[in-house]
Amino acid sequence: MTLRFFRRVLGALSIALALVLACAQISLAQLFVGGYEGLEFFGSSQMTRAEMERILRLKPGASYKSVSLAVEKLKKQLELRHLEGNVQLVSGDGGEIYISADIISQDNEMPTRALRPPQHVDYRSEKPAMLLEKLHERIAFLESQGRPLSEQIKDGIRYYSDEPCNQIVKELIEFAPDMRLELLSLIDHDPNAIRRRTAVELLNWAGEVPDTTLRLLPALDDSDVGVRGMVARYIFPRLSYLPEDFPLPHLVQACSRLLRRPSHQDRSKAVYMLLALSRKKPECLDQIRQEDGAVIKELYQKTIIPSLRGGCKQLLKAFSVQEAKRKEGREDFPFLPP
Repeated sequence: MTLRFFRRVLGALSIALALVLACAQISLAQLFVGGYEGLEFFGSSQMTRAEMERILRLKPGASYKSVSLAVEKLKKQLELRHLEGNVQLVSGDGGEIYISADIISQDNEMPTRALRPPQHVDYRSEKPAMLLEKLHERIAFLESQGRPLSEQIKDGIRYYSDEPCNQIVKELIEFAPDMRLELLSLIDHDPNAIRRRTAVELLNWAGEVPDTTLRLLPALDDSDVGVRGMVARYIFPRLSYLPEDFPLPHLVQACSRLLRRPSHQDRSKAVYMLLALSRKKPECLDQIRQEDGAVIKELYQKTIIPSLRGGCKQLLKAFSVQEAKRKEGREDFPFLPP
């Protein structure tokens, strides 16, 4: 699959997204009904919170449109200052708007995996990427109509609540299983992050969940935040498909590194992955507490984003219950409610 083709796909997706945003201004305004609540910024030696807030110039309750414009302004300022950062709009439980901003520097650099040669992998067919583009267009259309769809995993395959989407899924299943190893190889080798993201997403219809998950673990240390997010989104709903002998400690370690990366997406996905692992195999709580207890407690105390705070709170509660049972001489471990 050529780089030129992937650029064409990315261009088409960008146009589709622009159309969705143009058509869905009312829906977005309804989604973020609570207005601006605040900035989540854990600090950096290269920029202070005060500097960042002066750039944003947002008042509490500011509209979604105002916050979006302010975020774009912040991104441009970071670019002008030659600073690399992750800036994300996050919605609260009641539609409140938060800005999560992280400046990437030597203070918070984490190890990333090195891609292996050869540094380009060709597919036997471009049809799966074309089908994926078609699926994205259908999902974007539904969202523009105010008809967001739900997802579910059956036998390790992602399906949707929309029948036209599932018709595309049926076509994807004709290709993805036979291309699974090629997709995994591309994720390990290709320097183009867009191609790696696409390959991870196509694995949703490739099957062989335990082996695929095991081979994807190194990609949780990918240099691209989008790839890391795609991998977490693949693994999270399929934890119940992992066998008893799956090396969960390695997955916990990968999530621990994800937890420390400078982006809300990484932190949030890591917390809920760790929470899910504690439910699947409560013995993991020991490892999670030892490796991440202090970080989770600090996040719980500092974060202003309800979803992240809630996940941290549930993990801290699990630690507390575990410790109380140990003091009572009980070795059973708590399953948290779903």
